[in-house]
Amino acid sequence: MVAKKTRGKPKPDKVYYAPNQAAMRRMQQALHRYDDVVSDMERRWGVDRLVWLVPVDLRDRFEAQMDRLNAAIDKCDGVEHEVEVTLRGVAALEQAAIAAGVKPLTGEWVEGRMPDGTTLAIVPTDYEVSRVKRDNREMQVYSVDEIGRILGDWHASKMVEQVKDVFTGATVEKVKTKLETTLNDEIPF
Repeated sequence: MVAKKTRGKPKPDKVYYAPNQAAMRRMQQALHRYDDVVSDMERRWGVDRLVWLVPVDLRDRFEAQMDRLNAAIDKCDGVEHEVEVTLRGVAALEQAAIAAGVKPLTGEWVEGRMPDGTTLAIVPTDYEVSRVKRDNREMQVYSVDEIGRILGDWHASKMVEQVKDVFTGATVEKVKTKLETTLNDEIPF
């Protein structure tokens, strides 16, 4: 529950009341089960990816079911039932993706070393970033597309590309910024 200050007294944004403590525990248990199943699904398919791998009509039905689940949570009524229906929908999304020939994420990466000694992991897609980072929190994880965006916006990348074109097989060992080069020049006397 998030509180806002109102004339010195905190006021909650939203308060949920269940009819009794037992009902609250059942709702919490159902929502914990939902979170466990969805977290496992996200580990396999990527965060918010699975819904985009299925036909539009199934996606629309699933999103309508998510609206019903959220409404049940807001009312504190019927949560357990809506969780069960939503979990069947999650299973249907996975089955439809598999039937369409889509494969779950692999969790594969290529490793390198950052100048400070941190391990760098490069993954094939943006969706793989969350999977690899979740399992390897100590690594810096980037997708190939992220690296492309970084290089595309980095003004020095054009010069690096030209050098690599001229010197076939050259590898980048260090990149200096103009400021770093200017301030660290040897004094010529």
